[in-house]
Amino acid sequence: MKHRYLVKDLTKALFIVSEKNHVLEEVRSALKTLVHLVNTNGYFRVFLQSKKIASDQKVKILNDILGEVGHPLVNEMVSYLNGSKAVGDLNSIFSLFDSMYKVSRNILSVKGTVAEKMSEVEIESLRSSLNDMLGKQTDLSIDIDPSLIGGIKLRIDNTFLDASIQNQLQSLRSKLLQI
Repeated sequence: MKHRYLVKDLTKALFIVSEKNHVLEEVRSALKTLVHLVNTNGYFRVFLQSKKIASDQKVKILNDILGEVGHPLVNEMVSYLNGSKAVGDLNSIFSLFDSMYKVSRNILSVKGTVAEKMSEVEIESLRSSLNDMLGKQTDLSIDIDPSLIGGIKLRIDNTFLDASIQNQLQSLRSKLLQI
């Protein structure tokens, strides 16, 4: 049970120290890189989970290996993680840190789902329109689902908007069945 508090406490402490030192972006980037490494590289995952490597050794190894890509604050924090829950904890820490970062920077997470791949120009146009309509900066990610036929589904934080042709056809079908 205390384990969950450790993750929250570590994340909160990391965020506060990063903010005070004006390195929020660098720490967020380093966390994102570490999460990617842990989720894609088995050797790195084993290293992170190892209980046999002392914390100070982990910090030194991470500083040496990651160099400019990493950040000393993140490497120090990661040295507290070990065992089978280390990967899950790191993912949770990144998720919490990212949420705190977005709140502090007034950024909304927007996930769009479309039927076909969009060009970079179309994505940028959609992002710009969303920024204007919502009055906030958006962190836009796009997924592809051919079953939509056309249109778009948007998830803005916890709000869902469905402007897909698939949804419009289902609405039309239900109206016709009521007649």
